[in-house]
Amino acid sequence: MPKQNGPYKKHIYWLTKDQASQLKAHLLSRRIKLKHARGIVCTPLDVINNITSVAPEVWDDTCGRQGSWYRTSHKNGLYLIISSFELDDFETQKSAVITESDFVLPEPVSPEAIQGLFEDPRLKERMPARWQQVEEMEKRIYLRWAKRLDSPVQDYDQLYRIHTANHANFINPRAFIQTPDGIIPYSIDRSAHLCSCCVELFQVLGSEFRKKLVAPCPGATIFARMKPDRYLLVEKP
Repeated sequence: MPKQNGPYKKHIYWLTKDQASQLKAHLLSRRIKLKHARGIVCTPLDVINNITSVAPEVWDDTCGRQGSWYRTSHKNGLYLIISSFELDDFETQKSAVITESDFVLPEPVSPEAIQGLFEDPRLKERMPARWQQVEEMEKRIYLRWAKRLDSPVQDYDQLYRIHTANHANFINPRAFIQTPDGIIPYSIDRSAHLCSCCVELFQVLGSEFRKKLVAPCPGATIFARMKPDRYLLVEKP
């Protein structure tokens, strides 16, 4: 059975239901078990998970509000596959390769830039209505997670603005690295202040960029054991 050796690496694929069934049968013939994510989209990122399928309904579960980005995207209805090894029969369905990066946030994005991203017209065109409907229990959870990651923030509205502005930065970037091959947008704040990094890691947002630098959100650090503030490089194949 293929196992991940060496540096962290995950291969990302988006398959139709029929293709996902074909993959499961192919893996079974090789005595490789395809896991199925339950409740949380980001758990397959854990290094201990060899290959996992995320069915469309998982995006409606624990992180249903965050999953609205998926449900309003062109990937809605597709199955997400996160694998520690390449799938030779599905190269055309490959969406990204994720590896760990040494990138460090140059400096906190200014309040003015956050405000600009939060008010960006392209964000407003893309932002799902469900994203804006935050229940009180969820607000308390995110404040508790922020505190767990050593943040002094005690106002959920402040977190929400950063959460939203961060997604906006992968729609119409203002914080990015300029390279000869194009820009590389990056997460605008530390892990404690982020939410739903899955939508960037799995190419729901920002798939047009050849490279992205994405910091894990608190959920990914808890449920997938990702390292807080350790940026991940997302590259198109």
